[in-house]
Amino acid sequence: MTDVLNTDVVLQIDDRQFTGWKAISISTGIEQLAGQFELTCADRWALRGEPRPILPGKSCTVLLHGVPVITGFIDEASPAYGPNEHALRIRGRDATGDLVDCAASSDGQSWEGRNLVQIAADVAKPFGIPVRIEGSPGAVFRKQAVSPGETAFEVLSRAARQRGFLLVSDSLGGLLITRAGSQRGVRSLRLGTDILDGSATYSHAERFSRYDVIGQDNEQAYDGAEALAQQVLASATDPAIRRSRRTVIDVPDATDAGAARQLALWTAATRRARGERAELTVRGWLDGATPWAANTLVRIDDPWLGLAGDYLIASVAFSLDDQAGQITRLSVTPPAAFAPEPLIESRAE
Repeated sequence: MTDVLNTDVVLQIDDRQFTGWKAISISTGIEQLAGQFELTCADRWALRGEPRPILPGKSCTVLLHGVPVITGFIDEASPAYGPNEHALRIRGRDATGDLVDCAASSDGQSWEGRNLVQIAADVAKPFGIPVRIEGSPGAVFRKQAVSPGETAFEVLSRAARQRGFLLVSDSLGGLLITRAGSQRGVRSLRLGTDILDGSATYSHAERFSRYDVIGQDNEQAYDGAEALAQQVLASATDPAIRRSRRTVIDVPDATDAGAARQLALWTAATRRARGERAELTVRGWLDGATPWAANTLVRIDDPWLGLAGDYLIASVAFSLDDQAGQITRLSVTPPAAFAPEPLIESRAE
């Protein structure tokens, strides 16, 4: 395949590299475990009567300016033709997409006295996906179990939230367990200098005036063999929500009022932060010498959208077309939107 168009993105399959794309779309983020890509090129193999080397199921790596951004598999190869061209569109995802799609290996499987990394390694092993963590995994779990029908990602995300971690692809075919805002960007973004266009959303749709945590108090959880009825253990409010809007957070295991209070405050704070999101378009694909990356803190000065200070990049979308050229779309939110979730876990034996 000749380098007729873009050569900054390389699709590597085995020992072959393909470039020369007519259109490119690559997206990664901390709210999607698997990054995905869509690449379009001229279908020269069909014109030559040759078998296409880019087929569904093939393992692959997508490199942007020499840096791997997705390592996984090709999901779709879609040829098309018209009066003036023959094209091939290729779609694929990170290997961690299998954790999102597939059921955990065994319903009813459980772990006792195991930490987050150990549980993640067990769940990811059948898929051949390596696991690594940035930092300490925290305390071991009293008990974690696979519920019927749960996907591997559902099992792991539940455990990760209890330890305040995010689950993301490491871009190399593995699962990375990390904290929000684990790195800082090189560039700062300013209105009129770096930002081509932008939009923001300030939403109250998922916010409430009062957050009640209900459950069983650990110190009063059991009266002989009978558990006491659930009660409101703690509450938090959001003063910006003026009308009466109440929601309830049910903690299935016994906990104490202090932990319940922490959960109520965390929920109010993160709901408020996630109600503030901005989409910014910048020219090019690089933050300094490397591609823009999700889970990066970036300093933004945009008075028009009301943005000032450090924001967390929640997702990154690279694109190329014949109108806009190379652009990056950044979705940013206050860092508090992905703050660690308080530990809520039963201490009852």
